[in-house]
Amino acid sequence: MSQYTSQEVTYGQAFGLTVVSALKTVPGQALINSAKLRLFKNPSLAPDPVTPLADLVAAECDFSGYPAGGIAVVLTVGLVLSNSCVGALTTGLFVADDTDPFVSGSAYGWWIDDGTNVIAVEKFAGGSAVPFAGKGAFLDLSVELPLQLLQATL
Repeated sequence: MSQYTSQEVTYGQAFGLTVVSALKTVPGQALINSAKLRLFKNPSLAPDPVTPLADLVAAECDFSGYPAGGIAVVLTVGLVLSNSCVGALTTGLFVADDTDPFVSGSAYGWWIDDGTNVIAVEKFAGGSAVPFAGKGAFLDLSVELPLQLLQATL
């Protein structure tokens, strides 16, 4: 049983540029379409703002019960994450099932993509892993996406 809330989010460069561009105009459509929340299994992966989506897909989890291609998610409307930060939130529940033969695995981080671009990515804090060693093992993932670039400056 596991629960994790994002702590050190890295935004994909394409999404950052989309947000900055949107500040100049009123968007005619959603900034993110068809978002998927996914887990990666490579402990040596060190994602950064220009990590290619293909690198993440190649490292995608595959334990029994993992939904190939991730979970469709919707980001909340803007909300206050703390006294000094606004952003968006989404959640996802990943559960190992009793597929026979059972395939175990571990997750070392998560990412959100729109099928083309990496929206945000995070390796779990401290390099920790979430093991999916048996039926019923789960990760209840809360992803808080702080938009610090929208914060007031002093």
